[in-house]
Amino acid sequence: MQRAFFVILLASLIISNRIIAQEAPLSKKARENYEKAQKAWQGRQLPEAIALFEKVLEQEPDSYDTHLRLGQIYELQKNQDLTKKHYSAAVQLKPASPQSAAAFHWLGRYHFDSERYDSAQVYFEKSIALFPVKSSLSRLTEKLIASSKFARNAVKNPLSIQKVSLGDTINFLHTQYFPVATADDETLIFTGLTENRDENIYIAHRRQNGWDVPEEISSAINTTNNEGTCSVSADGRTLVFTACNRQDGYGSCDLYISRKEGKEWSAPLNLGQNVNSRDWESQPSLSADGHTLYFASDRKGGIGKRDIWVTTLDARKEWTEPKNLGTAINSADDENAPFIHANGRTLFYASNGFPGMGGLDIFMSQQMDTVWSQAVNIGYPINTVSDQVGLFIASDGQKAYYTDDNSDKKSGRSLIYTFKLPETIQKQIVPARYAKGKVFDKKTSAPLSTDIDLYDLKTQQKVGAFTSDSKNGSFLTVLNSGGEYAFYVSKAGYLFKSLTFTVSDTTSYVNLDIPLEPIEKDRAEVLNNIFFKTGAYELDEKSKVELKKMADFLTDNKTVQIEISGHTDDVGSDTENMELSRRRAQSVQQYLQQSGIAAERILAKGYGETKPVAPNDSQENRQKNRRIEWRIR
Repeated sequence: MQRAFFVILLASLIISNRIIAQEAPLSKKARENYEKAQKAWQGRQLPEAIALFEKVLEQEPDSYDTHLRLGQIYELQKNQDLTKKHYSAAVQLKPASPQSAAAFHWLGRYHFDSERYDSAQVYFEKSIALFPVKSSLSRLTEKLIASSKFARNAVKNPLSIQKVSLGDTINFLHTQYFPVATADDETLIFTGLTENRDENIYIAHRRQNGWDVPEEISSAINTTNNEGTCSVSADGRTLVFTACNRQDGYGSCDLYISRKEGKEWSAPLNLGQNVNSRDWESQPSLSADGHTLYFASDRKGGIGKRDIWVTTLDARKEWTEPKNLGTAINSADDENAPFIHANGRTLFYASNGFPGMGGLDIFMSQQMDTVWSQAVNIGYPINTVSDQVGLFIASDGQKAYYTDDNSDKKSGRSLIYTFKLPETIQKQIVPARYAKGKVFDKKTSAPLSTDIDLYDLKTQQKVGAFTSDSKNGSFLTVLNSGGEYAFYVSKAGYLFKSLTFTVSDTTSYVNLDIPLEPIEKDRAEVLNNIFFKTGAYELDEKSKVELKKMADFLTDNKTVQIEISGHTDDVGSDTENMELSRRRAQSVQQYLQQSGIAAERILAKGYGETKPVAPNDSQENRQKNRRIEWRIR
């Protein structure tokens, strides 16, 4: 916004130099002082110019050009009181003069910044009437008139929020900003500015009574140069951040990526020339699964000065050519600091290109299929007359973190705050659930690095593919739709594990500790995602994903022979249950044979109700007993 006002001031100086001779003649002495003042002004001798212009006003109090010139000088010196005094005098003397446009505009901005929106609108409307039609200054003023109307209404209808500082433990520097968190809200990462003006990335972990002391994230990431404005995947294992003026950089600031195994972060890699241009790329936001990246850039081909762009990982694990998010998101001015919620469809970002509270405001947009809705200002007092950037919304859609430069004005500090989102905003955010846990060797309890596939059982579509940490076996994945999920965990040398679980609106997360059985004789697993209708042995369509996993396992382990065993609960006669369990085991056997697995490798047996894993005393336990198992022979 400051650039725009400089343009306005510059335009007014040019105009005033051309029109100065048109004012009513001054007295001889006043004219001499005015000409001396003009020379001092042109020589940038501002104190002398001010003194001489003040002498002119002593002799000619109603000298319009002198008031205008003093207003311009004091504006350059950022002396608001005296700027206001002289611009107010000038516009009273000649309200219809084109020279008065910039003075009216400054007075409008002065009242806007003081939250006197009615007065601001009046001055802006007087200003726009004097600017050339369809000029950039006219368009800017038109936007400010709309902002005055918006801000007046927003202040009358404030959102109910109560900002709470994260305290001196987190806010240990003079300036900290751009907070991000993992999906389980257990890890907080943010950028801090040291006393030596060095930007670094810091990390803190939640403890029972709050946050522990922040530490520099890694010596592999932080250097003597600036690193900051980062984003982290939902599981906290992939970090994308901004670094400037590096030897391997393509432009002034580039985006870099680092991955964590255990407690160690890898050496950062430049995201490459598909993502990074010769211009400025910064302020990344990584999707929950780490496959989609939003960022701000002033690269060529944009709509405005700085725009929001997006890139995705392709099948070769390479970042695609970034796409501009279009006019629903980007304006002719600046957009930056995007944040994509863990649900993958709600975008927050900062913009000064649309009507708002002044400066950079935070806007929200929803993705519907491939189209973004028109961005909406999220309102006051989240947005204020100060710049707001770096909003982060927790995965549950209820809590926010952001930096507020306005709450600690006395010290001038930038602190990280949290607040509960107003219900009006919560209702617009689909909360994201998550599953987390650890994978380990059942015999030794050693953590395992495994491949994990996540399927939506209703659609039979894979909705996630990720790994567990090689050092501690941990994993976390976001669940972005309700209903039934299938989890498949696989590792060479182990039986694959299948799990099934249901996510409801009342469930925020699912905890899954997963032991894997090594491929050894008599080791067994349950096929948890094999489904039959009650009393029937025909395989349900939902079983196909699990059966394919079983066929793939046998194809990859050609010497393995297995027994497929069917089991029932105690409902019905012993004879019927024995027959039903045998027929169900045979249905699985037949499918595997049709998938190319040799018949001699698969034995099918039915055990009826003779081998329960739980007492048949509840519906839940009976469901556990109705199962298909497979065992290494």
